[in-house]
Amino acid sequence: MTSFFDPQQINFTFGQIALNLCLAFALAYLAGTAYRKLYTGPAYSFSFFVTLLVTPVVVSMIMMAIGSNVALSLGLVGALSIIRFRTVIKDTRDMSYLFLMIGIGLCCGSGAYLLAILGTLFVCAVVVGIHFAGKAGITPNEYILVFRQRGEDHSESRRVLNSLLTWRKLHGATDLGEGEGTEYTYRVRLGAQVGPETLLAKLSSITGLSYPSLISPESQLAI
Repeated sequence: MTSFFDPQQINFTFGQIALNLCLAFALAYLAGTAYRKLYTGPAYSFSFFVTLLVTPVVVSMIMMAIGSNVALSLGLVGALSIIRFRTVIKDTRDMSYLFLMIGIGLCCGSGAYLLAILGTLFVCAVVVGIHFAGKAGITPNEYILVFRQRGEDHSESRRVLNSLLTWRKLHGATDLGEGEGTEYTYRVRLGAQVGPETLLAKLSSITGLSYPSLISPESQLAI
């Protein structure tokens, strides 16, 4: 039983090690390219892209070093508890890419090449499909609408919103002071044939309504 915890020789040949590391990097580059081309967040981070490329290679190397050695695996858990990922990941999609890279490293390091290749291709195909579905307008076109309005008669603005929006929800109303009116914040969904320019132009033409603006929820604005 004690030999189960003894250090073990790495049973990988030079060719196997090179294959595992190269395949991990190749699949990471494929998935990382999909991330870079399809990224729609507030600010693209090149350092995070580099992290995506390096992570599978490191994980693959760790998997080959651990093998079936329980002592090494327990030591790895202790070592990882020391590391703190201080960079805040604002977009949940970035976290999903990071998990994909870890999965690639685990599969390549353990020799599950077919699973690594098919899994990476399938995830990339899903991501590309969702991206172009959004471009085609299949997914809801939601925005955050902010505008200021003076006076108590809001019938004209309600009529415009009802005719151009399929859904809206009031998130906040701020009194700007005497004579300045009220600032409204809505979460809205545009109609099928309605563009942001059309909505803003209609709102700007309403008497007493000023500073209309549309903000994409992907800008990570907290309401």
